[in-house]
Amino acid sequence: MKLFYKKILIILFSNILFTNIVYSATFNWTKVAKAKDGSFELFYDKKSVLRNGQFVYFWQMMNNLKDIEDDIYSSISHNMVSCDSYEMKSLTLVTYKSPMGRGSIDIETIVPKDLPDYFKWEYFDKKTTMQGLVLSEVCNQPGLK
Repeated sequence: MKLFYKKILIILFSNILFTNIVYSATFNWTKVAKAKDGSFELFYDKKSVLRNGQFVYFWQMMNNLKDIEDDIYSSISHNMVSCDSYEMKSLTLVTYKSPMGRGSIDIETIVPKDLPDYFKWEYFDKKTTMQGLVLSEVCNQPGLK
């Protein structure tokens, strides 16, 4: 029975990843923050924010503006957050060879399956980290509570 649920979870994440990432142009990105050095900016899609039980799920994009490494200009991730503790786990990650989640895909991964060591809760302070600012926006979105 445990194996059955694991397969269902993998199929669900695969569907979420491939259905939504393929249509990344349909996201409506809201810019939350830009790094002080201007190297990158963070966005999230307001319409993707969904509460399920104690967790909130949302799509996020990071757009690299300078100091581009390995030709990765942007990435889109699907994340799970505990708004009580400001901890987050990434569920999926796709990196792109062009800005704003466009162009050819470089890497597609389902984090719990492909990178289990990275599928862990990570705390982000809402006052001192850019990711914390994103989580604050997501968790305080009107109509979410």
